[in-house]
Amino acid sequence: MNPKEMLAAAQLKVANAAKLVQADASEENIKALEDANVEHDEAFARVERAQKALGAMERSVEEEKKTAPDMRVSLGERFTKSESYEGFQAKYGPSGVPKEASISLDNVNVGSLAEYEANRKAAMTTDIAHVPPQQFAMVDQTVRPRLSLLDLVSRGSISSSHLEYLQIISVTRNADIVPENTGNDATDTLKPISELATQLADAKAYAYADGYTVTNQLLADAPALATFLNNEFRYSLPNVVEDKMLNGTGTSGEPRGLLETTGVQNLTYGAGPSIRNFIEAVRKSKTKITLAEGTPQAVLINPEDDEAIDLFADNDGRYYSNGPFGTGPSTLWGMPRVLSTKIPVGTAIVGEFTQMALLDREGLSVVAFNQHKDYAQRNLTYVRAELRAAQVIWRPARFAVIESA
Repeated sequence: MNPKEMLAAAQLKVANAAKLVQADASEENIKALEDANVEHDEAFARVERAQKALGAMERSVEEEKKTAPDMRVSLGERFTKSESYEGFQAKYGPSGVPKEASISLDNVNVGSLAEYEANRKAAMTTDIAHVPPQQFAMVDQTVRPRLSLLDLVSRGSISSSHLEYLQIISVTRNADIVPENTGNDATDTLKPISELATQLADAKAYAYADGYTVTNQLLADAPALATFLNNEFRYSLPNVVEDKMLNGTGTSGEPRGLLETTGVQNLTYGAGPSIRNFIEAVRKSKTKITLAEGTPQAVLINPEDDEAIDLFADNDGRYYSNGPFGTGPSTLWGMPRVLSTKIPVGTAIVGEFTQMALLDREGLSVVAFNQHKDYAQRNLTYVRAELRAAQVIWRPARFAVIESA
């Protein structure tokens, strides 16, 4: 029974009790009317509290709608719908930006790193990159974006600009059955302790930025500018983030990438006339990851090696892979082949890529100004996109780097 129904029932009870008192003012009837009045007052107070609580909830929901970003609005549109950009448009109007006008749009945070990467997941059903069982039609018209390194790694956030953490290099499992002890120090068995080999590592938030030159006409056209920014966001910043996650030196203002991290497993193979040795080395690296208690999720390879795998054929010229007219997931030993131009030809990385993480510090922001070179005189504006993030590698031993001898 909801509060309003309770109040209606209490009102009916009061009315019936009042009729009885009018007909017979006995002590029993008067007491029943008093009890009914108390019950009515309690029900009325409950309805008031419920209405206040519902009103507060509705106001909270409305406020949240006003402040929460609309996920249906693209990052580029968030910039063009910001107060900074709308103020710029209102100032210059449809007549456009006058020559040599001073343009300075305030920094606008258009979304978190998670929102920036929200649409990167390429045909995956879970957060862990894998190729699910699929059945393809004779003609597959579905466009499936290819996986990248940034689709494989974990996501998170960091509240400070720098933290130290322990990388787990190896684990010695000592779990065992523990018998009941007698209280005798000489014969009692202690509970086992597994041993972790660790090393101290730094996670610093670095600024990743890219700039774009646009005409003042494009800057003043909100829909066209939003489209341009959405297109550039997709390619520019992920390119440098992926490079530093793999090749960062850890010095000179760079984070330490996977290929520069101590504790990563290594495997070499003999270069031959075909890609066969490379393919076999990938299989052996799966075993290395499994022995390190990891789950091999993908193999990261250079596009030229991916081409060599596709063209690998037997002595009769029959392709081992799908061939030129086949369709379906591109895998190697059951793992998706993920392409990266940031690793050398002949090198591959097999690993549990969720043991790497990209931690958001400030999200993606956009700023525009023409106090850059001679842009004001040329009716051009510099638009800069920037994000701050840190990267961590929790368990380096769950990655294997394959290189030719």
